[in-house]
Amino acid sequence: MRAVSLNNMRILLVLAVLFATATMFWSGSRYPSLNEKAIMGGSAALEDPLSFEASLQTQPGDPLPQRILFSTVNWVETNLEGMTFGLVIGACLLTLIGLISVRGHRNGYVNSALGVLVGTPLGVCVNCAAPVAKGMHDGGARLETTLATMFSSPTLNIVVVSMLLSIFPPYLVVIKLTLTLVFILLVVPWLSRRVFSDERALTYDDSLCAIAPAEPSQPDGSLASALFMTGSDLIKNLWYVVSRTVPLMLLAGALGAVAANLLPLQTLVDLEPTVASLVLVALVGIFLPVPVAFDIVVVAVLISTGVPMIYSMTLLFTLGIFSIYPFMIVWRSISAKVAIVLTLVLIAMGIAGGVVADRIHQAELQQMMQYLEQTQ
Repeated sequence: MRAVSLNNMRILLVLAVLFATATMFWSGSRYPSLNEKAIMGGSAALEDPLSFEASLQTQPGDPLPQRILFSTVNWVETNLEGMTFGLVIGACLLTLIGLISVRGHRNGYVNSALGVLVGTPLGVCVNCAAPVAKGMHDGGARLETTLATMFSSPTLNIVVVSMLLSIFPPYLVVIKLTLTLVFILLVVPWLSRRVFSDERALTYDDSLCAIAPAEPSQPDGSLASALFMTGSDLIKNLWYVVSRTVPLMLLAGALGAVAANLLPLQTLVDLEPTVASLVLVALVGIFLPVPVAFDIVVVAVLISTGVPMIYSMTLLFTLGIFSIYPFMIVWRSISAKVAIVLTLVLIAMGIAGGVVADRIHQAELQQMMQYLEQTQ
């Protein structure tokens, strides 16, 4: 029997760590939590402007610095498990991609589809998926795959999609999913090829990674050697990902708490729809680093309180697919151009979705009024 090469043993060990980490997280935390949110639906309580639950409670009359501090702490606590998972998975992918020679397809659309297959089952918010994207990019994964993984995790998870279907009217679900799929599967690869060509052309660079990739032609080795080398590489890469993402995570949580407390989403009820206000709403949606499924629950609450449909749909698309945290990760890890262009495209698509949803909503209201007049 042909002996397993040292490189292949290391690949199998990293895959084992990936599988064990994912199994523990998905079965012990993520999917039970998502299922609980799905059962509660739009009636889920929001105890903090950025979190479902809050260990530190605040009142509207509390000083603004106190509310911001408490919101930041609550946000970190809410994202702690998901962020830990993202950091470990990011380190594993950084190690794994460095051990393999094939890291993507020449066709960017195929790479985006691959990213969806990787990101959809993750079931974490875009903030927790950002370290995963960091590990993939610095390991040498294709740009389309990296971005598609990050964007699909909070938006295309089966539980999140089921929540959409059960809470919102069909036209909102269609607009939300259509915009999301078009952005991930069509816009991202098109931008990567036409706009991000320089970033897409970047190949694996040892200076970006904590370790150098293993040579596929490494000779056969013992299991002990593979365990030592793999463990050492995982620890080095975990520290690499942690040191470059956790400080930004804390900064993003604080900035998000400032924005959420200065401009509560509930104030949109009394905000007259204008071009400027619509852009502001889209910016807020893109900026806030919310947990997974938070967008669904909060928009359901906003609709029930009378927020205009044009704002609600804009937030349903922009709130959760991106935020200030992955923006900073993309800026530092890939380029400022990629971060800015992605943000502008998402804002434009969110506004377009809001306009379409508002017209459909107004048409339905008009039909309802006509029906009521005819029955009287």
